Amino acid sequence: MKRLVFLAVLLPLALSLSWAQPSKQYITVYAEPDHADWVYTCGQQAEFTLYAVKENVRMPLTEIEFSYGPEKLKAEKSGKVTTDKNGYARIKVPGRKVPGFTTVNVSVTWDGKKYTGMTNIGFDPDKIQPTTSLPDDFTAFWENAKTKASQVPMLVRERYAPEESDDRVDVYYVRIQSYRVGNYVYGVLSVPKQGGVKPAILRLPGAAVRKFSGIDPLAYEGFVVLNIGVHGIPVDQDSEMYRQLENGAMSGYVLKGLENRDTYYYKRSYLGCVRAVDYLCSRTDVDASRIACYGGSQGGMLSIVTAALDKRISALFAYFPAFCDVTGYYYGRSGGWPHLFLDRSDPLIAQKVEVSKYYDVVNFARFLTQPGFYAWGFNDIVCCPSSTFSAYNVITAPKTLKVARDTGHWLYPWQTEQALKWLKEQFGME
Repeated sequence: MKRLVFLAVLLPLALSLSWAQPSKQYITVYAEPDHADWVYTCGQQAEFTLYAVKENVRMPLTEIEFSYGPEKLKAEKSGKVTTDKNGYARIKVPGRKVPGFTTVNVSVTWDGKKYTGMTNIGFDPDKIQPTTSLPDDFTAFWENAKTKASQVPMLVRERYAPEESDDRVDVYYVRIQSYRVGNYVYGVLSVPKQGGVKPAILRLPGAAVRKFSGIDPLAYEGFVVLNIGVHGIPVDQDSEMYRQLENGAMSGYVLKGLENRDTYYYKRSYLGCVRAVDYLCSRTDVDASRIACYGGSQGGMLSIVTAALDKRISALFAYFPAFCDVTGYYYGRSGGWPHLFLDRSDPLIAQKVEVSKYYDVVNFARFLTQPGFYAWGFNDIVCCPSSTFSAYNVITAPKTLKVARDTGHWLYPWQTEQALKWLKEQFGME
């Protein structure tokens, strides 16, 4: 039951962002490295066994196209090989000179349809260092922003939703005034009906604009759960409105205001997360010494940022966090979602690079003091591992990383099961 409950927490988010495990292809093409952990030291050559499987049988005498090169960048070499009578072909991939990842892409064309696969191997991933740097006034900038935001009254509104509640959990829709007068954080609150103070979880959303509703399954585990949006938009409207916003006024929101650190879009989002912590701490049924935040992708980004900005957070989850080392492309290697600075012709690119440093997850990760649980895969092409390791490697707080190398922008059940177990241990609930 615990496994099903925690999986249910991630499922709606996974479906809305297409994070779910991809459906099985008719032909699956593999690039199998000769190191079981997919990890090499810098300069070490890797050997790959390539093969394609159709209906659970390796395909002999079949042509496989391949290419390899630095993660997310132009391939350094491409070619074709033919499998032997046992269905295998082999290629050698040179080692990287510096820590990072190399991507091997493979494909087979059958009956006019192309089937693809990939493997992303790491060269000393625990030594990857970020390309971004920490501004001298980073701390002062955010402390000043938090101080100003704290002077804005919360003016909380709560609406009980009996039609979405049950005999174990009550559901409320909440509106909390945020970092400036007239700006609000909207969310859905799930409160277990058993009495007494309870630990809480601030659930932070992945990218997109969407509706939130109903009981968060983690409430059945004994947590007060606040599931928020970060766009200053009510979360209980018709789904069609969010689609219109996503394709209209909210399109490309991650780029809005990037030329100025005070106008960049995520300033409101980051401070809104802190205001959500204010709200949880104000509740008499929440144990303010046991508040966690968690999320995946943009939610993983916000989880790290919130914990760094607010020490009332006592533990965090971050799954494949976004916005890590976004200056990567500017310096000639892969960068994190949303893959900024690919257009070198932008006349404001240098200015935007400097602004990004005030928002890059790497620079927040440096200030974490709380224990954190992290999870991702080597084959993630959305929040690529060069970027997530850039953030993880600068964390000095207690940290636990669970890597499933073959996963992309999704998780296996065992990763989420271990995350729930880890949190309960942190909060003395086991």
